[in-house]
Amino acid sequence: MKEPQNSENDENNYDPYQHRVVENPMSNLEVYISLLKASIGIGCLAMPKAFQAAGWLNGLLSTALIGSIVIFALHVLLHGMYELSKRKRVPQLNYPDSMAVALESGPKYLRFLSETARSTIDFILAFYHFGVCCAYVVFIADNMKELFDFYGYDIDSRFYIFALTLPLSAIYLVRDLRNLVPFNAVADAMICFSFVIVFYYIFTGLPSLARRSAFGDLKSYPLFFGTVLFAIESVGVIISVEAKMKSPRDYLGLYGILNMGLGTSLILYVLIAFFGYWRYGDRVKDSITSNLPMDEFLPRLAKLMFAVAIFLSFALQGYITIEVCWRRYSEYMNLKASHPLEYVLRIAIVLGAVLAAVMSSELVLILSLVGSFSLSYLGLIFPGLMDFCLRYSQGFGPYKIYLWQDLALVVFGFVGGAIGTWFSIRDLFVNYQLQQ
Repeated sequence: MKEPQNSENDENNYDPYQHRVVENPMSNLEVYISLLKASIGIGCLAMPKAFQAAGWLNGLLSTALIGSIVIFALHVLLHGMYELSKRKRVPQLNYPDSMAVALESGPKYLRFLSETARSTIDFILAFYHFGVCCAYVVFIADNMKELFDFYGYDIDSRFYIFALTLPLSAIYLVRDLRNLVPFNAVADAMICFSFVIVFYYIFTGLPSLARRSAFGDLKSYPLFFGTVLFAIESVGVIISVEAKMKSPRDYLGLYGILNMGLGTSLILYVLIAFFGYWRYGDRVKDSITSNLPMDEFLPRLAKLMFAVAIFLSFALQGYITIEVCWRRYSEYMNLKASHPLEYVLRIAIVLGAVLAAVMSSELVLILSLVGSFSLSYLGLIFPGLMDFCLRYSQGFGPYKIYLWQDLALVVFGFVGGAIGTWFSIRDLFVNYQLQQ
């Protein structure tokens, strides 16, 4: 395929990829490793519990459908960001700026939202990845408590949460995304070995599938929806690694790195969710590792490796939170990118995650709330709205197919997100009252 020639007069011939200057660019393999680590984590381990809420058949069909829609929406989002960079003749735009530029080029009745869009997306991005960090703290502490309880040290889980403050602060001080790749590679290796152990115990003693519900209670479906969204999608990391790529053209497309990374993750979600629920049924816990027999060495090893892997992943998920917070703070205070105050802010974020984890230790409810609220906007509603604004002046194709596509993404994200958020907040409030 012939590459477009650079021209100062023709926007269609401007290729943002050719003008990118990336410090410490990431190879395709490094991007693939980072994608796996961003999407395979505690959300995956919570998937069997989600299948308990939805039923195994409903869970299989819904996971495939939601996963396909989410991956498609990410393609729409990244393609839109590329097209907007092309129109503005800049090497790249971040997510908030892309949304603002799209609204400015859309219908007049939406243009007043352009400035608000920047702040809104920044807030949701920071909230989502902060929520992931909170869930990570809860997961690590829960696994530490189960391991130490087995050896006779019965200590309140809040002690373990507070004890994580110092080590998490240390790893969170790593600033560069590429410098996190070795941590991600080690975490991926640990997770792969741990999943081998998990599947070994899951496949041992599978009951008749007829004993499991094919369809769950409709009231529990919002919990399933939010958990699946949380497990599948990590919008901020997906966008950030694309911006750091040495060969960004290889990211999208049918056989692109994005499809390979998220496709691999989606297959693993389905396998662990289906067979985990099949094996344990209504006894399945928030994390499938909690169902493994603690009196045997391999399950204890799996728990330890999962805890270490999630610990090593903390900085990757927190990368977006600090990027958003520091970018806004440094612009407001006119500070340099490497100012020492950034490290103070990083430690403050860790302290915030620890305190939030102490307040609510219900892992699945945290995952569902974060997934329902944040990812329905970031991964479905805003991509549909961005594409709508992009195509507004050029038309929506034959039979307005792209208009229907964008409306479907917005409606699906809004309805699913609103219902999932409401039920998650309600359940968190009820759980908090029970703990008092």
